[in-house]
Amino acid sequence: MKNPTKKILNNFYPSKVSFFEAIGKELRYFSSIWRSFFRYKGHTKRILTYPELPGSKSIIFKVAKYKGWAMTNNPRKKITFAIAWQDSTLRDDFPILRTLSESKTVLNLHCNNILKTYVDEFFYEVFGYRTRIDPQLHSGPAVCKSEWNATHSGSIVICPLAQAQKDCIYQIVINNADENGFFEDIRVPVVANTFPFVYIKLKDAENQFETKASKVFLKPASECLSDDEQTKILRFAEIIGLNFGEVDVLRNRDNGQIYIVDVNNTPYGPPANLDEEGRRKAIELLAAKL
Repeated sequence: MKNPTKKILNNFYPSKVSFFEAIGKELRYFSSIWRSFFRYKGHTKRILTYPELPGSKSIIFKVAKYKGWAMTNNPRKKITFAIAWQDSTLRDDFPILRTLSESKTVLNLHCNNILKTYVDEFFYEVFGYRTRIDPQLHSGPAVCKSEWNATHSGSIVICPLAQAQKDCIYQIVINNADENGFFEDIRVPVVANTFPFVYIKLKDAENQFETKASKVFLKPASECLSDDEQTKILRFAEIIGLNFGEVDVLRNRDNGQIYIVDVNNTPYGPPANLDEEGRRKAIELLAAKL
């Protein structure tokens, strides 16, 4: 692991984590081991998340808890399957996971790059059209976003520009506003080459490029995406190496086309402002597919 880590009893923790915080997490790990042992009648189910241990707000943590699985980032432990888990837009290559994949399932093994320009290249490969434009040649409005995930940056700029901003992508303006003035994002959870549902996130104008939504709904994928669109999204996920994560999709009201604008291979959630019943159902549906 590139970042300095320390082993406390079973698992590895960033050096900045205090000893007492690490012990608290170890106690949680021991508790999950016992729950799994009793749930599966003497057989502990353990998954390897490597190199990082996901936090309690992550989807994988909640699915594991629901299924009665223990999570470790110690590759020496006996495991059922593994998932590459590094909360970074550009992920390191981990030979230990490649070796492990010869005998165990390793999710997201090849999903090492989710820069927005990289995402757009694979989107173009599958769908045949792009979101990206050249800000020095394009005339009119465009969206400027950071290449990097979790920055939640985005603004409308008027092109052509004399110079492009470093580490940014410039994209077409997608009209995803609904009849009530909300901007609609379709968040597609991908798990094991399926997506059992989608989140519909409605944002007001000031949060158009933020993760925060005013309203969130859980809907069957078939209500929001055609069979052809679903097939293409799964094809996109396959070639970018995403076995477990989320894809952000926008539908342009002007031409009806959908656009993949972001990928998250270490998802947190379910989204805020989804009701409790929806949150419970989301975890159940994801757990059933994993």
